Amino acid sequence: MVEIVFRKLNKSDLPYLKSMLTDIWEIERFTAGNQILANHIISSILYADLINHNYSEIALCDHRVVGILLARIGNDKEFHPLWKLKEFYHSLCLKISRNNRNLQEYEKVNKSFKKLLANRPCASELIFFMMASSMRGQGVGKSLITHYFDKCSSQDIHELCLVTDTQCNYEYYNKAGFTLEAHESFPVNLSTGEVNHETFLYTYKP
Repeated sequence: MVEIVFRKLNKSDLPYLKSMLTDIWEIERFTAGNQILANHIISSILYADLINHNYSEIALCDHRVVGILLARIGNDKEFHPLWKLKEFYHSLCLKISRNNRNLQEYEKVNKSFKKLLANRPCASELIFFMMASSMRGQGVGKSLITHYFDKCSSQDIHELCLVTDTQCNYEYYNKAGFTLEAHESFPVNLSTGEVNHETFLYTYKP
């Protein structure tokens, strides 16, 4: 029987988290092979997520990271000066490149996320949740989610929210009992052609 170990996020996990973000976003479709731009986008997302989270859990199998969950519970955040500095640097580089057509397409998605969250404040936000494809269907993701729900309940928080989009497995949240509160649909011009992109705001009451 496969043994799964759960623990908090640590510094050694950051490369895995960055790799997962790159895979989720399929960032090369937004950047048309511009590796410098791709690195700034993914790094700005990574460090913004790290700055905003105050709850983390990592699932390990044979010492490999197979699942990651980051969340904000309440309003406290983990202050880490280096993360803040790196987020500022990569965000500044993106602002300098704001006239790049590919970056403008990414910004459509990012602005939609921010708009959905601003219109529906929640006491807790599920910031990042990702499972290795090899572990899906084995209950590891369910354990990560359950531990997060339990933590919310222990702090008397009974509603949470998240934003996701068509780049992710958003149908998981429909099956898991989340409520779709709002969504937006808009065209995005990727290196592979124009696609209809959708963003979603889900809520859940543990």
